[in-house]
Amino acid sequence: MSVSGNEVDVSYGSILRVRRVDEEADRIWFDRRDGASGWFRRSLVDNVEAGQILYFPNEADDDNTVKLLSEEDWLVRGGDVATVSLISEDGSTAVLELNGRLQTFAQRETKPFIKGQTIAVDVDGRPGPMLSSEPIDRFGRAEDDLDPASFVVDPGDVTLADFGGSRALVERALELARVALDPEQRLQQIGVNPVKGILFSGPSGTGKTHLARVLSKEIGTRFYLVDGPEIINKWVGESEQRLRSLFRHAEEHAPAILFFDELDSIVASRGDDAPEYASRFVGQFLTALDGFEASHGVLVIASTNLPGALDSALLRPGRLTFKLEFEGHPSPEDRLKILQASARGVRGAEHANWRVLVETTDGWSAAELAMIWTEAGVFAVVDERDELCAEDVAAGLVRAARNRDVSRRQEGRK
Repeated sequence: MSVSGNEVDVSYGSILRVRRVDEEADRIWFDRRDGASGWFRRSLVDNVEAGQILYFPNEADDDNTVKLLSEEDWLVRGGDVATVSLISEDGSTAVLELNGRLQTFAQRETKPFIKGQTIAVDVDGRPGPMLSSEPIDRFGRAEDDLDPASFVVDPGDVTLADFGGSRALVERALELARVALDPEQRLQQIGVNPVKGILFSGPSGTGKTHLARVLSKEIGTRFYLVDGPEIINKWVGESEQRLRSLFRHAEEHAPAILFFDELDSIVASRGDDAPEYASRFVGQFLTALDGFEASHGVLVIASTNLPGALDSALLRPGRLTFKLEFEGHPSPEDRLKILQASARGVRGAEHANWRVLVETTDGWSAAELAMIWTEAGVFAVVDERDELCAEDVAAGLVRAARNRDVSRRQEGRK
């Protein structure tokens, strides 16, 4: 059974996104996941609005009403795969795990589902041919031996005093982290939405990773440092499995901060030109954010230099809800605080001319400011001394400025 719309077959069992409701023409215009579009009569569905995602039931569905789906249901695309997790006792239905979500389908009359199979998924999210008789995480490769514990790192000997950026930003981050990881979960007792995720955005070198480490040290949590190359794998489904294992491990060893460095490199915005594995991984990341409970003692913090490149679904309420922006160009007052904080523990730093350092470094990032002390230390070691002198700091400033200029020129050629 089907309805026709603009020469596009809208088969029952299809998932459609409503593009426009034309009351005058009595039409609902839609887009399909395979890129096709069309329309059908408004009389088929009541109270439809643009942007909604609809599921037209197939003949095997118990409920024959058109259903309103969530945004996550739109993520399934051709090329996805699913694992058969369960067959009902009477054999009439099968439960498939797809992008980290469980979905129920009617058992097939020909080539019926068998528990453990890996199944291809077509553009409408319906099961297709069998790819393997084994689960996807054992398909064509050895077992993944990446231990989630390998992402746990020591935040280091850092304190709030070591972060020389905006005090308002630090206080806001600390406030959110403490509320999110409150062992008594008083926010939940009040009955308001929990703090589950924070996004740090700003140019490189502004202290995003450093502040995440400081928060972990200050509150006393495990600190998971995750970057793209460590978690992304070429095997279909393995990256998603790693992500699920990582979230589970953090919950089992709470309180914990899961810090995703340069998030845009692994969960960039989905689109027609996005590779299939990237869309699957974004879907799994969204599912992981939605699936864990704030009461389990895990806070997700992510950093990005390119907030506009992130998939918009990540920034919706209940996910990376709270956004803290790191300024690329600290004020003179902040530059002084950063210089003094990064010099804490540096022998001979008291010989520095702070006024000259602040006035000379307009537009420098926190990381660039900290390099002054490293370059000064090089001069001292070459001169076989174990303490800085004023000349070392002055020479370190010149060397750091030269390196900064070279880096900026190289970035401009990219």
